Amino acid sequence: MSDGPRVSVIVASRHRPNWLRRCLTALRQVDYPAFEVIVVADSESQASGEVSSLKWVRFDEPNLSRARNAGIAASAGEICAFIDDDAVPEPLWLAHHVEALATTRAAASVGFVRGRNGLSFQSRVTSIDREAETHVEEDRGEQAFVPRLSAGRALKLVGTNMAVRRDILMSLGGFDPAFAWFLDDADLSMRLCHAGHITAVAPLAEVHHGFGASVRRTADRVPLDLHDIGRSSALYFRRHPGVDVSELVARIEIRERARLLRHMIDGGCEPGDVSRILRTFKEGWQVGLSMPLPSLEPIGKSPDAFVPMMAVPSGHEVLTGRLASRRGLVEHASQLVASGQRCSVFSFSLTNRRHRVRYVDPGFWLQTGGQFGRAERSDPWIKWCRFAYRKKVEVRRVANVRGIREIVNGAGHKTREKRDIGGVRDA
Repeated sequence: MSDGPRVSVIVASRHRPNWLRRCLTALRQVDYPAFEVIVVADSESQASGEVSSLKWVRFDEPNLSRARNAGIAASAGEICAFIDDDAVPEPLWLAHHVEALATTRAAASVGFVRGRNGLSFQSRVTSIDREAETHVEEDRGEQAFVPRLSAGRALKLVGTNMAVRRDILMSLGGFDPAFAWFLDDADLSMRLCHAGHITAVAPLAEVHHGFGASVRRTADRVPLDLHDIGRSSALYFRRHPGVDVSELVARIEIRERARLLRHMIDGGCEPGDVSRILRTFKEGWQVGLSMPLPSLEPIGKSPDAFVPMMAVPSGHEVLTGRLASRRGLVEHASQLVASGQRCSVFSFSLTNRRHRVRYVDPGFWLQTGGQFGRAERSDPWIKWCRFAYRKKVEVRRVANVRGIREIVNGAGHKTREKRDIGGVRDA
């Protein structure tokens, strides 16, 4: 993809400099020839980050939509891609979004999101309706596609993994600033649909979402305040009318109470917290019903020049070994990253421990678990296999999202040598 369209990656961050630093490290390893990174963040986060080859927009308001719109206004690419500060993209993230937009001629695309264990999917193919209900839709494999949806539904964009053609996004006014947080991406999904635009699914455009703590929730996703959920829910039904609001608010309250009770049972909150937090939902709901709705004006084009990211050259090193050699693998991977290369480490013990994938300092992918352990939820509890077979299966699973070409074509054409470290022979 040497001559692909220019992409502006927009990251909004507020008071989470450590998460932002991790996200930016992964963005520097994205394998795409022409992209810029626009960071919309508070002064504390700006002071902790590198300035070179990044566009910084100072913003310190608790409004994610306004922050993203500030990033859109500063963009100079043909496509705007979005990722959260507590997420990291796979190396071919942008390449797959761009390919999806090109092959389907869509206005927007949404990728897949993996959860904190790096394997289970947090989000794949879903739609949204006027009742703000999310529906799971058919998954058609790795190729980009436009799903068929029931009447009244729009393919749901996910704010931490989506791309939109900039001219269309600007013409729609970007994100609705009334949605400070929650349902901002759902609202944009509906507006794109109502305007007659197509949204595509880009299955291989993957990000890993970590759920950083914020003023709204803990790192374990326990809600601290539901004001914005109540407020945005009321606003959504006003922006997209035609539903029985009284029935819907009762349904949402039941859902949020059940969620809090689950966290209480798990020890995430105290019994007295449930009623207090639910009151914040009701307060937010009343604010959302009474506040004025701002008009959405087109966003003007930026006079700023495109600032290309100084990314890592194409290629991906793969290091594999057993538990005994993990320290050596990690040290070698760190050296490769320091020399400006991408790297994935696969380190398996002689057990059936479940697998986990992490993006770790100083910036490489680490998959751990047992040689006989589960990776996917559909896997058996014990997978009897040789070490050589297991490492091949796991490397092949991520090859198309990381650009590990010797595994993709299966014909021995290697871009980087795949090796074992530590002197341990395959079982």
